[in-house]
Amino acid sequence: MNAFSGLSRRALLGAAAALPLAGWAQGPGYPNKPVSILVPYAPGGTTDFVARVAATYMAAVTKGTFLVDNRPGASGTIAMAYVAKAAPDGYTLYMTEMTSTAVGALFPKLSFDPDKSFVPIAILAETPYVLVVNEKVPAATLQEFMAYARANPGKLSYGSGGVGSGPHLAGELFKSLAKLDIRHVPYKGSGPALQDLLGGQIEMLITAAPTVASLAGKVKPLAVARASRLAILPALPTSAEGGLPDFVVSNWFGLSAPHGTPEAVIKTLSAAAAEAFQNPEALQKLGKGGADPLVMGADQARAKVESETAKWSALIRTAGIKNDN
Repeated sequence: MNAFSGLSRRALLGAAAALPLAGWAQGPGYPNKPVSILVPYAPGGTTDFVARVAATYMAAVTKGTFLVDNRPGASGTIAMAYVAKAAPDGYTLYMTEMTSTAVGALFPKLSFDPDKSFVPIAILAETPYVLVVNEKVPAATLQEFMAYARANPGKLSYGSGGVGSGPHLAGELFKSLAKLDIRHVPYKGSGPALQDLLGGQIEMLITAAPTVASLAGKVKPLAVARASRLAILPALPTSAEGGLPDFVVSNWFGLSAPHGTPEAVIKTLSAAAAEAFQNPEALQKLGKGGADPLVMGADQARAKVESETAKWSALIRTAGIKNDN
């Protein structure tokens, strides 16, 4: 069993306790044709993986058909624009994630309004972020690294998979909270950033916990950016334990529908998602894929999306982040 499994089940059961699972409300005759879940990235990533778990087990719950449709490009805005303009009938959904909430601030001239064009259905899972440094950095704790960075303003750098990516936003949040001067180095994907971290070309990277676990002995993880420790890295302190309690960030994944989708359909999808993500087989697949269940119904999902949008939009404005597309 994957190291996430025990934690995932406890987290899921606690989060799902308030969700109405038995006798989930079903819209009239819905779904009676295939439901498309648009993913803003190419196949193979975590967003795509969670979407495929959702499609498989929501289909089992509803006795319908759910298909994953990958439409990568333009920082997710190609897929977002398609869903925003789709018929609000519940048959075209969007796989929302953390960076989706930053799109409005990064791209002020889109053909749609990212904040008003979608209705949150559910939050499904998350991947916690971990701050790591390369082996050459003379720091063994988060406090030591912050002290080292303060002693070397502008001399250290951190990498990301590109402007506006999750690791970029996480890095800017860390800099803002710790009041540090660390240069951002954007790469065309997380792979090259990771290679340069290992090679010593950059000092810091904030990346997914499973990636860090797979690099044991090759990098120095300093803190997980959340309030509780990870089962997969039990010795790793939290950001709060490292002296930076507000450094809380993870990449999360959920479902949204076009604005105007009937409430009965939203309720059907939300309840189906909650039931699907209590399936033991689904939990096991999530764990193997490095994702941790984070089940929220429509109301909780709406509150989270609004909170994340405000958080990242403010950070983007304050840090003066501009998109590179």
